[in-house]
Amino acid sequence: MNDYTAAPVYFSDNNNGAHEWLIEFEKEPASLDVFITELDMALQGINSDYEAKRYKNIALSLPKVHNMAKGSFNKWLQLKGKLGGQHKVPRLCNERKYVEEILAANCPT
Repeated sequence: MNDYTAAPVYFSDNNNGAHEWLIEFEKEPASLDVFITELDMALQGINSDYEAKRYKNIALSLPKVHNMAKGSFNKWLQLKGKLGGQHKVPRLCNERKYVEEILAANCPT
């Protein structure tokens, strides 16, 4: 992976919550679906709370993963005036601010 960030997908009346990942791969996986399954299993293996919430999709659905184009995170940092130096992409956030900003910065107009 070149870069990534993750944020929650909030529960709604019709949907469970989930984790949403934006990932800029160094080498894209052969199958994004297989990657998502492996990511989910790895998260369950290291976090019992996540595993319990994923059990039969009780509270959380499979992670949502966006395969971001190379340079997506740098583009976002540049738009914020934070490219270079000590500025880094936040890895995990309990709110959707960064995910929404990165997606918006990389959406074709």
